[in-house]
Amino acid sequence: MSSIADELFESRDLLAVGGLVAVSVVAIAIGTTGVVRLPPAVLLLFVLPGYVTATFAYAEREREPWTFATVVERFALSVGGSLAVLPLLAIVVYLAAGALSAWGLVGLVAGYVVVGAAATLVRRARRSGGVSGHRSGAAGSRAGTTASSRRLFGELTPTTAILAVSVVIAVATLGVAVTVPADGETATDLHLLTEQDGRLVANEYPDSLTEGESAAITVGVTNDEHRTVEYTVVTELQRVQVDGRSVVVTDKRRIDQYAFELGQGESWRESEEFQASFTGENVRFVTHLYRGDPPENPTADTAYRTTYVWFDVQPSSAGGE
Repeated sequence: MSSIADELFESRDLLAVGGLVAVSVVAIAIGTTGVVRLPPAVLLLFVLPGYVTATFAYAEREREPWTFATVVERFALSVGGSLAVLPLLAIVVYLAAGALSAWGLVGLVAGYVVVGAAATLVRRARRSGGVSGHRSGAAGSRAGTTASSRRLFGELTPTTAILAVSVVIAVATLGVAVTVPADGETATDLHLLTEQDGRLVANEYPDSLTEGESAAITVGVTNDEHRTVEYTVVTELQRVQVDGRSVVVTDKRRIDQYAFELGQGESWRESEEFQASFTGENVRFVTHLYRGDPPENPTADTAYRTTYVWFDVQPSSAGGE
């Protein structure tokens, strides 16, 4: 019983790894901003996989005591190993799910770390049982290697310091790029659909209408902001003038406005029926999406998202007579 307790005490780093995995996954799940999710994401993705890989590979060797120099070198080795393992795990997620999802990668990495820590714990236990009778004989040989071990692990060399600083900068930069959405990255999906044979599809939009004719387009919104968001959708019918790349709205009519709230991963859809009240070749159905309340005069410049469908409107025969 005492040997098991001693082994668990010696492997407290692996027990800490298991706790860090649980804390990291929970923090990533409940974090509402990139700043909150960044530290646990960096730890889980770019440190722990390499650490358990290295400890498993060297589980049957005698471990050096924890010093500042060994902590730095083990951290550098952990990051390097993680950068080697992470792409392989990403490929597994992509092949299994057909797409590289963030939570698929987080789940696989967490499982890899936990299984790796458990396997390392087993190898360490076997090593302890196999070498307990030889420790006294190994004491003399270890004394002869103390000086070299001290040179390798007891002092922080300039090369190790430069490596550690470079790794920290690289991981911080990569972590920010992965965890914090860049400006313009689509975090909320705004889309327009039409109904074809009882199914909603993202094609077959009306391209030609007659003045006074009705048409229907379904507006859809999906929240991927990792937090609950209050949205407002404003739909308009616009007649525009196109001059090169410049588009000027010459006339517009408000169709409808909707306010709703969506949690992470939730979607909202509404079938919008409208009449073609403008005539001309440059008429469009426009949808503006706002987070919160819209201004009195919604435009594409002020909207969070804007999408539209172009069509021509021919004058009615009654109007031409």
